[in-house]
Amino acid sequence: MKPIHFLIGLFFILFGTALFMSNLGYKPWHLARLLSVIGPILLILLGISLLWRGRIPSGVALALVVLFVGVTVAFFLGYLQTCSVETDFLVEASTYPSLSAGKLELKFESGKLMLGPTTKQWAEGQFNGVAAITKVRKTNGKLALEIEPEDHINKRFYGDRQRSVWNLNISPRLAWEIYINAGAVEGNLNLAQIPLHHLDMNFGAGELEIKLGGNGRHAVVGIYSGASNLKILIPETTGLRIRLDGAMAKTNLGASGLFMVNNRFVSDNYETANERIDLDLNIGVSNLEIKRIPTFPTNKTAEQEI
Repeated sequence: MKPIHFLIGLFFILFGTALFMSNLGYKPWHLARLLSVIGPILLILLGISLLWRGRIPSGVALALVVLFVGVTVAFFLGYLQTCSVETDFLVEASTYPSLSAGKLELKFESGKLMLGPTTKQWAEGQFNGVAAITKVRKTNGKLALEIEPEDHINKRFYGDRQRSVWNLNISPRLAWEIYINAGAVEGNLNLAQIPLHHLDMNFGAGELEIKLGGNGRHAVVGIYSGASNLKILIPETTGLRIRLDGAMAKTNLGASGLFMVNNRFVSDNYETANERIDLDLNIGVSNLEIKRIPTFPTNKTAEQEI
């Protein structure tokens, strides 16, 4: 192979490799850094090829191509893009007036998730790690929020180096439907005093604490999880009924003052309580703790019939 042909071919191979790595999500400005390193070497080889009239053996040419391509790929891998960003989220009450209900659909891959109340706005949040994609709609007096992580090709190959931490707060002035789909998660969900029509959670392995109570006359909560540690705090004055599907789960239900009725754990005040919660738990090899706590301070919003 003639040296000049080899160098031209090598240039196109390296340029194509760099563009390919850029398309995979690696920062494109690494290409300029790469040229500052490999460019002088290519110029030296070009000068040698002009002086050398012989041919380059095929084995040597292949070895050089593999070497340069390997250096190019390694250069990009050394600057792996983590997609770690900070995203702020705000839904102002003045922007969407006259609302009576809300619906939250939240997708979360892995990391730490915190959910709680906010007093001034309909919703606000701070998302660190993987960028959050948010959609906000208003339909017939109902606020609909959709939040999910940005899809980035780097996650498919290497995952993110930085752990995601999402903190979201929603207004207790709206009656909510909440749907959460998460992977491995460490979470703290303080939903006390937030009116709930329905809460549906589906997550993999994790450690989660959920605080309920003051959620309206009747709240329905469904939790589906794999191997996890799950702690649920509910006021003593709230009527509670639990359906548990988890043969391998370790629970404290037998010692929590609940009794069995039609294959459900029921509190003695379920029929007479002003507020009731129905828990539908489908959990794998998990530790489940139900803790009855003192009554929360009265919240007029939570006392509304939903």
